[in-house]
Amino acid sequence: MRSEYELGLIRFNETPQWAGSFIRTPLGSFFTRFAPQTHTMEPMSMKTRLFAAFTLFIGAALFVAGWLLPGQVSKSKPVPLNLAASTLFLKDPSATIGPAFQGPDAKKSITAPVHRQFNLLMGEPATEDEASARVGVSTSRMDVEDDLKSLLNAEVWSFTIDRRTGEAKGDAKVADTPATPPTESPMEGYWAKFPQETQKQAYPYFDQTLRKAVSAEFKGTVNRTNDQGRETELYVFRQTLEPTNVAKLYPGVRHEVTMEKDGKQVKGYLTHSGWREITVEPCTGLIVSVEEKIDDVYVSDKGEEVGELLRFHGKTNQPVEQAMLAQALVTSGKRDTQTWGVVLMVAGAIVAAASVVIVLWPGRRRKSRVRDEETESHAHDKA
Repeated sequence: MRSEYELGLIRFNETPQWAGSFIRTPLGSFFTRFAPQTHTMEPMSMKTRLFAAFTLFIGAALFVAGWLLPGQVSKSKPVPLNLAASTLFLKDPSATIGPAFQGPDAKKSITAPVHRQFNLLMGEPATEDEASARVGVSTSRMDVEDDLKSLLNAEVWSFTIDRRTGEAKGDAKVADTPATPPTESPMEGYWAKFPQETQKQAYPYFDQTLRKAVSAEFKGTVNRTNDQGRETELYVFRQTLEPTNVAKLYPGVRHEVTMEKDGKQVKGYLTHSGWREITVEPCTGLIVSVEEKIDDVYVSDKGEEVGELLRFHGKTNQPVEQAMLAQALVTSGKRDTQTWGVVLMVAGAIVAAASVVIVLWPGRRRKSRVRDEETESHAHDKA
């Protein structure tokens, strides 16, 4: 049987559960009730260490990713491929239509309502940066019910577009003559849209008749109110088209005509001139409305006008402008990379901190069994 003194000794290789414990002495069994329960450290398992190391690595990776995200990922968001409002309508209630657009028996120009539409479609093949674009341009009389007879001119352009800047990439294919295959044509500048974060500067804007880009100068700003009462500042760009002989640029079925002038047959060459104003929502670069005054007339070698093809002064009406503006306002042109970066950094810091706590936290403790010793002590006290 152990002595009371031996039962009261604290084994120094064990850790007491509570500090300041009473040491057992021969004074009696009173102190036995307060003898500390001893515990031994259980070493952390290998699986726990591996898991903690893995989560620590994940936390560090998340933190680094969040720190690098704003600088490595573009803030600009590509224009969606499924734009709901994709057609711009321009109407002129009193356009001048020349004989070449009326048929072989026409001799004089007439005045009639005409509308012109630009339809933009984007689709596959597409990437995050580029997409295939198709722009259809048609000009029709509004006073003729038959769709085929009312059509004055139609073209379909197929090209590649930068989804953020709106800039055309490479050449285009254009179908402008029925029953003939598309032909290659140079494509340059902006047409379907302007760059995101449009600046107050000049941009090269594509003209489908000249088949080249002409500078569109920044004119100023206008405020428009959408259907929800929100006022938005829009940018206006004005493009001036100096008289240009289209027949010298590329061949076309209506580029040269022979007309009667002062009793003589005179050869005329299609000359394109006028101006165009493009209204743009600057955040997305989407076009809200267009107004253009275009004169397509025939001019002789001497510079004299001998006839007309089409004089058109049309602009986008208010319902279409409202639809285009609403679409531009709901189409986000920016990614909030700064916020996402902060979220990743915070998440990484939390995961890493939790991993460090797991590594440094004391192992599970187990209680040493001293019931026999306590029982023996109580028996001795009774004796």
